[in-house]
Amino acid sequence: MKKSFDHIQNSWLYRLSKVIGDVVIISCLFLLFCLPVVTIGASVTALYYTVYRKYKKHSDEPSKDFMRSLKENLKNGIIINLIYMIFCAIAGFNIYFAFFGFGGTKLPDWYTIVSLVPLLPVIFTLPFVYPLLARFSNGIKGTLTNSYTLCMINFPKFLLIWLIFIVALAVSICFPPAALVTPAVAMYLTQMITEKAFEKAIEVEKAREEKADGSEVAVDG
Repeated sequence: MKKSFDHIQNSWLYRLSKVIGDVVIISCLFLLFCLPVVTIGASVTALYYTVYRKYKKHSDEPSKDFMRSLKENLKNGIIINLIYMIFCAIAGFNIYFAFFGFGGTKLPDWYTIVSLVPLLPVIFTLPFVYPLLARFSNGIKGTLTNSYTLCMINFPKFLLIWLIFIVALAVSICFPPAALVTPAVAMYLTQMITEKAFEKAIEVEKAREEKADGSEVAVDG
C-alpha cells in the first residue's frame, strides 16, 4: 500500500496537480485579500513572498507563508497602497480635466501631457516596490526610493515586468476564470526578474563597502 502511494506521489501527474493546486490556492488568497481595496498592497507583497518561498526555498506551506507575510507587511502595505491611490486619483482628475475641460472651460492642448506627470512616480516605482517590501526591511521611504533606483538601473527589466502585469490583467479580464492562476503565474515570472536585480544590487553594495573599508585602512596606514 505504501509503495503504491509513494509511486503515485512520484508520478508526473501528481506533481503537476500539486503545482496547479498551489497556484490556485495562492491566487485565490491574493484575490480574497485584495477585496478590501486598501489591502491590495499587502496582498501583492504576500503574493510575492509566497511565490518566492515556494519556488526559491521550496516551501510546501503556501497558505501559512501568505498569511505570515500579510500580517508582517499589512501596515506598510496599506500605507504604500494609499500613496499610490492618491497619486492615481490626482492623475485621473488631471487627465479628465485635460480631455474634457473644467466647468465648461477647455484647457490648453499642452496640458494633456502635464496631466500625465502625477502617474510617473507610480510607473517608475511599482514594479519593484512590493517585491522589496516582501524581501527587505527598508521602511516606507527606503522601499519607495530603492524601488525607483532599481527601476532606473534595470530599465529593460522594468519594462518587462510592466509587460507581464499588463498581459496578466488583460488575460484575466478577457477570460475571468484565468484569474485563478494568472496572479501566481505573473508573480512567478516577475520574481525571476526581480531576484536577479536584487542579487546584482547586493553584489554592487558589497563591493562598494569593501572598497570603502579598503580606503579607510589605507588612510589609517
